Amino acid sequence: MMKEVSENLPFLDASPLHIPVMPIEARLPLHPLCEWIRRVDDHAEARIDVLQRAAAILGGECQTSVSERRELADKIEHWRYQHLNARVGKLVTEDSRLLDALDLAANELAGRQARPPRRTRDLLRDDSFGTGRVSEACEMLDEAYPLSRLIEQATALTIERFGEPASVASPGSDRRMLLYAPLYLSNHCINHCTYCGFRFPLQIERTHLTFDQAKPEADILIDRGFRHILLVGGDFPKLTTAEYYGEMIEYLAQRGVATAVEIAPQSTADYAKLVRAGACGVTLYQETYDEVLYAKYHPRGTKAWYDWRFEGLDRAAEAGMRRLGLGFLMGLADPMDDMKAMMRHAVYLQDRYPDCTLAFSLPRIHDAPQGFQPPHSIDDDLFVRFYCVLRLAFPEAQLVLSTRENAALRDRLATICITQMSAGSCTAPGGYESSECHSSGEQFPVTDQRSVETVADWLTDHSFRLTWEIVAQNESKDT
Repeated sequence: MMKEVSENLPFLDASPLHIPVMPIEARLPLHPLCEWIRRVDDHAEARIDVLQRAAAILGGECQTSVSERRELADKIEHWRYQHLNARVGKLVTEDSRLLDALDLAANELAGRQARPPRRTRDLLRDDSFGTGRVSEACEMLDEAYPLSRLIEQATALTIERFGEPASVASPGSDRRMLLYAPLYLSNHCINHCTYCGFRFPLQIERTHLTFDQAKPEADILIDRGFRHILLVGGDFPKLTTAEYYGEMIEYLAQRGVATAVEIAPQSTADYAKLVRAGACGVTLYQETYDEVLYAKYHPRGTKAWYDWRFEGLDRAAEAGMRRLGLGFLMGLADPMDDMKAMMRHAVYLQDRYPDCTLAFSLPRIHDAPQGFQPPHSIDDDLFVRFYCVLRLAFPEAQLVLSTRENAALRDRLATICITQMSAGSCTAPGGYESSECHSSGEQFPVTDQRSVETVADWLTDHSFRLTWEIVAQNESKDT
């Protein structure tokens, strides 16, 4: 796949280990790019001015500050996604050349490590992408493969990778389980996602926690023992900025908490701000990899930009995030198709960012806004099968399970392959302090309503060794 790209674009090298330094005319060929921009872009002259400025800076014709280069890189990155969005369903070779040139120019201007251009769309077009790594696992998705055998294999592999060596005093192998909690900061959202409890048209109680309001919520979770917290918020650019999340991340870092984010996709520059504040990872569900259905479920709002979301984990990894959480919302599309696409996506990320840790979560729709009915029903056996397949395909990955699911199923999956669980969760901003976790302002109902203590006691009684904080990868597999 990379070879084909290099043939179309001779100035690009397919190997991430060897990026030749070429003249600026080769890296950013202005004449053909400008011709194409004038043909397809309503803002052509403004775009061309940006491109010419970038070429002058990268060619050494003018001196600029680091901040000016990064600002221009951010502008070019946003332009690239605007072009992708405007050309949905119409992309041709000339578009690919422009998009790759913009990607590389933004990367070079920002001073990031040299690399080939992003190739996320290749895994959508080519069903064979990554199959060498996951082909056997894909065969296990078929119901003809006995679930009991699959469970046995996944359990054994999980114990092997996330268990403790057996001893004379304690025969068998104890499993490690990382407990975390979500902290919802805002349910304001500009998106119209048809399946979501935060969608803009809904008349729900909207809450946006200020920093001073969020601190008591965080303190409650810290007092309960959590040292890994997931910050969650709706997409409302005027309120939920990178600076807003960064302030909370810094506070949690001072309290000894490792923080990840499950928020709207950010630019590479904004992800870098979160990394500098202390964020350790990002979770970003694609919802569905089917572009047609994605457009149907996301009719308005910034989330309607498929590629902006799809490449969000790329941008996070380039910004320094070392934990990448993937997932799709089960029930929106054919689950087999989404599962295979997600695994291809994971292979792409694993190959491109080998220093990153992958995590998977499979949220399932149990309750949705009035009028929305998911077209696909996912029973418990298929749900378990998918998690088992992920364990076998990605042995070192974290498998995450939220309180969306009921207690019995969560306990069952914990004994098989799950390595990270939430507990005592609330999905409404301000819910921990007010104890109103089931108000109209929640994103989805919590099904497993057991307390943190009850979940922890069950795990301990079943020979799990609880971990409350993320440990460096070279010390443990709890990263």
